[in-house]
Amino acid sequence: MWGGPGGLSGGASIAPPPGYGEGREYCHFGREVASGDMDGDGAPELAVASLCEAAAYTGPFTRDGKPVSRYLEGRLGGVRGVAMGDVDRDGRAERFWLLGSTRDDYRGPVRLDNGPPVPGKPLANEPVRLPLADGHRGRVGDVNGDGFGDLVTGIAEDPSVAGSPDAAHLGGEIQVLYGGPDGITADQRPTVIHQDSPGVPGAAERGDLFGASLSLGDADGDGIADVLVGVPGEAIGKLEWAGAAVLLRGAKSGLSGAGSVAYNQSTTGIPGAAEKDDAFGSTVHLADLTKDGRAEALVGVPAENSDGCVWSARGSAAGPVTAGSVNLCGKSFGITGRGDHPKAHFGAALPGAHRSV
Repeated sequence: MWGGPGGLSGGASIAPPPGYGEGREYCHFGREVASGDMDGDGAPELAVASLCEAAAYTGPFTRDGKPVSRYLEGRLGGVRGVAMGDVDRDGRAERFWLLGSTRDDYRGPVRLDNGPPVPGKPLANEPVRLPLADGHRGRVGDVNGDGFGDLVTGIAEDPSVAGSPDAAHLGGEIQVLYGGPDGITADQRPTVIHQDSPGVPGAAERGDLFGASLSLGDADGDGIADVLVGVPGEAIGKLEWAGAAVLLRGAKSGLSGAGSVAYNQSTTGIPGAAEKDDAFGSTVHLADLTKDGRAEALVGVPAENSDGCVWSARGSAAGPVTAGSVNLCGKSFGITGRGDHPKAHFGAALPGAHRSV
């Protein structure tokens, strides 16, 4: 969709590169997308995750959706997620592929893109393995205020969900890899945060799915990115899968549970009521919608009242304000289930937040 003074107007379809998905079904092209200027020419590159093969596009794009070039990243196989951002402050974005669970690594390998394949040279530009990092979804933002982008990843599926002892911490976790002058390197050990971490509200429990969705943005206007984490499997009292979201505060000392806040539909000021299977937190997004330097919080509740809703709270110096917050529901926009799909699941997708559970 093309932006302009009057908002979004028109758009174009981005076609997969030649040879994509040949002989395969259910590839889910566009499962996640990310963009960033990787070559410093002022035009964004585009990355597209898919369960068959990832695709990469070099910008700029024409108005009919054609890039300068495109290629399949077939060396990785299927890719569950992708994140882009400048982690070494050279003015160019890095691209991280998140492969999702594999036969040898349920927690999800992470690869740093090193450039397109070179015909006849299978080892040229081979993606860099980050052996100490894991993640099924990820975002880049500066969570310690040093000017370098940091990679934050989420692994929601704990052993009780995954059936694998190598899955995430009980209830799910997020990881942080801090950027610096050398970027993010293969020998870095991530900081791990979960609901057993000091200061994080709640307690780690089976199937909470902490980290099922995440978004980075400055929720309190201090110039440092915060992290909003979806916990759609969180039980509220005896209400299973009512769901929650947790705001983790960025700080010069780094991301931690200090000062973090949890939100759910039983929180004072949040419209509606916590109900079994609402899955509040299935998707989350932080964005400064009012241009006051403080990001608003958006939380998807796709199972709310059959058609689904998105909770929206304005930003403030203290973070999202529940007083006066609103629910935007599918039914209000004429979006309802039909035929074989009686539930509309409004809120199951937010910008940069694919519902994966």
